[in-house]
Amino acid sequence: MRVKDVLRENDIGNYKKLMEMKDKKKNEKLNERDIRELMSHSCYKRHKGAIKQVK
Repeated sequence: MRVKDVLRENDIGNYKKLMEMKDKKKNEKLNERDIRELMSHSCYKRHKGAIKQVK
C-alpha cells in the first residue's frame, strides 16, 4: 500500500490539496528566455567527472 492510498483514506482534505499542487507544477510553461537561461554555460557544473545541471 502506497502513502498516496493511505492519505486518501485517512485525510481526504490534505490529499486533494497535494493533488492540486502537483497539477499546478505540471502546467508550468517556460518561455524562450527561460529555456536559453537554463541551457547557458553557467547552469552546468562538473562534479566527480560528470556534468550536472545546477539550476
